[in-house]
Amino acid sequence: MAVKMARRIEPTSEQLAASVILTGASALRMMRAERRQMGYISWRDLDPDEERRVLRTSSPSTEDIYLPDLVRIGAASGEVQEDLCLLVGSAAQRRRILGVSWSVCSELPAGSILEVEPGVYSLSPEALCVAVAREVGCIQAFALAQELCSKISLSDRGKYLPPYTSPVTNKLAKDKDQPAGVGYFEVEPVLTPDRLADYLAVCKGNAAKQLQRLCPYLSENLRSPMECIMLALFSLPFSYGGFACGPFKTDYKIEFDDRAQAISGMPHAVCDAYQETARFDLEYNGELGHSSRRGRIHDEKRNTGLITMGIEVATVNNEMLCDMEAMEALAWRIHQRMGKRYQNRVEARRKRQDALLNTLRACFGLKPA
Repeated sequence: MAVKMARRIEPTSEQLAASVILTGASALRMMRAERRQMGYISWRDLDPDEERRVLRTSSPSTEDIYLPDLVRIGAASGEVQEDLCLLVGSAAQRRRILGVSWSVCSELPAGSILEVEPGVYSLSPEALCVAVAREVGCIQAFALAQELCSKISLSDRGKYLPPYTSPVTNKLAKDKDQPAGVGYFEVEPVLTPDRLADYLAVCKGNAAKQLQRLCPYLSENLRSPMECIMLALFSLPFSYGGFACGPFKTDYKIEFDDRAQAISGMPHAVCDAYQETARFDLEYNGELGHSSRRGRIHDEKRNTGLITMGIEVATVNNEMLCDMEAMEALAWRIHQRMGKRYQNRVEARRKRQDALLNTLRACFGLKPA
């Protein structure tokens, strides 16, 4: 007897479980929490069809949003006054839910959504940078991209989550210029400037195009918020309030010749930020690694070796970083060694420089200079 094959009926979008997609501040909190706990982001990549399905079914009701789970993964703190930031595919998918704010995006490039756990998703690092550029501003998105390209993750001032120890060094890193409530953790980068640029190339909208123009000024593998701020100031164009000294090679190894080795007693030096054309090493002098006698002796030896190699060395500390005249004098010297004239003819340039500095400081949880 022949057996009738039942026809498989595909569920409609209404029958599929609703997806919860975190965006904005909620996605950023969760991303920082994941980096602090794991040292990297372990979330699953989705293929383009999965991404479209998740976006199509992103209309969660109150029953779909289980707050204790969101607190556990770092997306929410459980505080009453805190808004949860969710993404939906159309304005019709929004619901009236107290404490939830909605962003609407009908189409996203491939690689925009990651699965955190079943039913819960987040914007990818690249997509989050674009969301910040659209909602807040291009420099704020640049600062976020710099954090994600660096070996640091901010602690959100201790506001959203209790402090965790770094999975790399087993301690919370501190810089003397960080306020008491602002810490950062040593982790692995989760983004590269090239990967962000490739993603932005297929994004639509003016904000994405503006951020794409800033990708060449991003640095990799920086180790503190103050280094991120210093490199942004020296790298960004005059029109943004920067000093247009880039590009810099970060964490760059210089092999010493025989003479430099004999004078310094070291085989090589690692530069915080090396401007190859100018043969100029820019160092940030924070508290860690520089305050001990051994650290100072090491710095003196490496600087002697670099100078012997014909490389000029300049050290920037927090006080100098807040002094635009001193910073501009140093920028003038770097331009001179690059064989260029320092010609910053931007109107009200000092005002732009101060605005850039304080915007960057705010992005990294620091008070205005």
